[in-house]
Amino acid sequence: MADDSSVSFWWVLLFVLLALGVAAGAIFFVGGDLFGASGFVVPG
Repeated sequence: MADDSSVSFWWVLLFVLLALGVAAGAIFFVGGDLFGASGFVVPG
C-alpha cells in the first residue's frame, strides 16, 4: 500500500459513493423511495 494520503482519500470516497449507490438501488428495488427511507417527509 502507498502511504500517500490522497490516494487513500480517493479510495474511501469511491467506496462511499459505491455504497450509497448500492443502498439507493436496493431501496428502489424493494419498491421504497429514498425520501421515505431516510425519514424526510415530502409534501404532495
